[in-house]
Amino acid sequence: MIRRNFYQKILTFFFLILVASTNVNCWSNPIFLPMVECWVQIPNSRCPNSDVSRLFLALFALSPSITISNLANHSIIQTGFLVGQIRPGIASVSVSLDGGPYTNAAINGLNWRYQLPAQAITGTHWNTGSKHTISVTAMDGVGNRTIPQVLNVVKGTNHDTDGDGFPDVILTDVPSNAVQGYGLVFLAHGNTGIPSSSPDSIVTDGLAGGSYFGDKVGTGDFNGDGYADIVIGSQAAPGYTTFGHVYIFHSSGQGGITSQNLNSGGTYNSFLKGHTTGNRLGSFVMGGDVNNDGYDDAILTSPWSGGLGYIFYSQGIAGVPSKDLSTGAVADITYNFGNNDDFGLQSAIGDINADGYTDLVVSAPTYNAQQGRLYIFISNSGTIPGAPQQYLVGPTAPAPGCASGTGCSLGSFVLADFNGDSCADLGVGGPTFNTNQGIAFVFHSNCGSVTPYSATPNATFVGPALATCNGGTNCSFGNSVSTGDTNGDGYFDLLIGSNFASAGYGNVYLFQSSGSAGFSNIDLSSGGTATSVLTGASSGLNFGVSSSLQDITGDGMSDVLVSAPGGAGQVYYFKSAGTSGPGNQNLSAGGVVTSVLSVSFGQSLGNSIAKSRIDQDQMIGLSVFTIESGFKSNFPYIE
Repeated sequence: MIRRNFYQKILTFFFLILVASTNVNCWSNPIFLPMVECWVQIPNSRCPNSDVSRLFLALFALSPSITISNLANHSIIQTGFLVGQIRPGIASVSVSLDGGPYTNAAINGLNWRYQLPAQAITGTHWNTGSKHTISVTAMDGVGNRTIPQVLNVVKGTNHDTDGDGFPDVILTDVPSNAVQGYGLVFLAHGNTGIPSSSPDSIVTDGLAGGSYFGDKVGTGDFNGDGYADIVIGSQAAPGYTTFGHVYIFHSSGQGGITSQNLNSGGTYNSFLKGHTTGNRLGSFVMGGDVNNDGYDDAILTSPWSGGLGYIFYSQGIAGVPSKDLSTGAVADITYNFGNNDDFGLQSAIGDINADGYTDLVVSAPTYNAQQGRLYIFISNSGTIPGAPQQYLVGPTAPAPGCASGTGCSLGSFVLADFNGDSCADLGVGGPTFNTNQGIAFVFHSNCGSVTPYSATPNATFVGPALATCNGGTNCSFGNSVSTGDTNGDGYFDLLIGSNFASAGYGNVYLFQSSGSAGFSNIDLSSGGTATSVLTGASSGLNFGVSSSLQDITGDGMSDVLVSAPGGAGQVYYFKSAGTSGPGNQNLSAGGVVTSVLSVSFGQSLGNSIAKSRIDQDQMIGLSVFTIESGFKSNFPYIE
C-alpha cells in the first residue's frame, strides 16, 4: 500500500510540473524559464510561487498510515474491540460508528485499540445481526489526516475473551458418565492466524464423573464490559440426580477467562440449578440479549420433562444472578408446554422481522413421529411472548418427505440473513430424512410478525446417496448446521455436517450463497455438488458432529472449525483463503488442515463448540449410539 501511494505521488508531481511548463501565458515555471520578477520576488500576478519545494513537501511529507487488523469490509463482528497498527509519526487514531462523531482510540506504541459498543462501558449496544458502518482515520503530528477507511459489518456473538480483537475458540472436552468434564478456551492469535494448539484457560467442576459438566458451552457478554464470558451446562448434576446445573464464568478483562476447578477452591460468577429431578438444566445453553437492555441474558432449554425453556435476565454489570429453582426461585421467563416433542433441544435468537428486537426460535425434533418442528417467538418490543406466533414443521417434499417414515427430526438450525434484507432467515437440518440420508432446508423470512416463514422452503439440500455412507444405511446429513461468510462477499454461507458420510469418515459440506437470491436446490445424491467438502481422517471418529464458522484471522472470511470427538477427540481448524473457503480437503488422502487443537486429558474434545448467535447448531444424533444417562431418546446430547 505504501509503495503504491509513493508511485502515485511521483506521477502526480511530474504531471503538475508538465502542466506548469506548458502554460504559455506566464513564464510560470522558474525551473525552465524564470522571469526576473520571479527570481527577485517582484510582485507579478502572472508569476506563481516559485518555491516548488512546497509542492514537493505537500506531496511527499510524512503521510499518516494506519491498518485495521481484525476486521475487513463485510466482517461478522465476534469481538468487543477494533484493533490495528500505525507507523511512527501518527499522533491519533479516530473512529466513527454509523456516521456519528469521531472519537479517539487508545494508542500503545504502534498498536491502537478501540472499544466497540458495550453497555456497561459506552452506554450503547448493538443487537445480534444488526448492520453497521465503521470509519477509521489517523492524523500525524503536523495535521495530515488519512482518508477514512470505511467498513460495513454485521454484529455477531462476542467470542473474544481477552479483548485482543480476535475471537477465541471455546469448546468442551467431555463427557461420559465416568469422566471429568472440562470447558476450554484456545486463544486466537491474529498475528499468526492460528489459535493456540493447547488450551489457555481450563474450567471444570472437578468431579470424576456423573455431572456431564461441559455437555454444552456458549458465550455471551453478561456484564456488558465488551469481553466474552462463557456459560457451561452440567445437565446430570448433582451426580446423576439430573436437576442440572449451569455455570457462568466472566472474563477477567485482558487476562481472559481465569482457569477454575470448582472442586478445589475455584469460583464461578453465576450458578443456576434446575427445578427437579429430570429437568436436566444445562442441556442447551447460550447467551443473548432478549430484553434489549444491552446485557446478554442466559437462555437455557432442555428437551427433558416434556420440554423446558428458561430465560434468566442479566442484572447489568453484575451479570445473571444465581438462582436455585429447586428451592423456589423462578426464572424471568419459563416455558413448559408438555408436548413431549423434545422442545428445547436447541435454541437460537435473531431479528426475524427487522424491528430491532431479538426474537427466539426453539427446535422440537421428535414432533409427529420425528417430523420435527420449530417454535417461532416474535418479540413484543423486548418481551419474548409466552406462546409462539408460528410452528414451522418439516416439509412434505421432496419424497418421502418429513411427515412419513423416519421423518426429518428438524433440530439443528441457524438464524442468519441469507438474502440481505435484514430479516433473519432459517437454515435447518433434518438428519433422519429418507432413512437417515438426511436433508437441509432454507426458509427466508418475509419480515412479518405473525407467520414470518412460508411452509415451503426457498432452498433444499439433499444429502449424499446412502450407499456411500456408513454401512450403506446412515449419512446423517444435516446433523449440524453452521453459518458464516467464507468468501467475504457479505452474504452468509451454510456449513452442513454429515458425520457418517464417506463410509463413516464423515464429511462437512460448504454451500456458498449466490447473493440476494440465496441458495439453489442441490441434491448430492444426484450429481449436485457443494462449494467445498471436508472429509475426516479415519472412520468412526464422528468428524463433522459439530462445526463452527468464525473469522479467527480478521480478514473478513469465516474460517472453519470441525470436531471429531471420537476417542480422545480433535478439533480441526481450516483457514478460508479465497472464493471457495478452505477448498476441498480430504484428511484421509493428503488433505491439508491449518491447525489441529488437542489436549492430553479427558475425552471427546470438541464434544461442544461455542457458536455465534447467528451461528447456533446442535448435533442431532441417531439410534446407532448407545443410550445412557445424558442422552434423550435417540438423540445424544453432544454437538
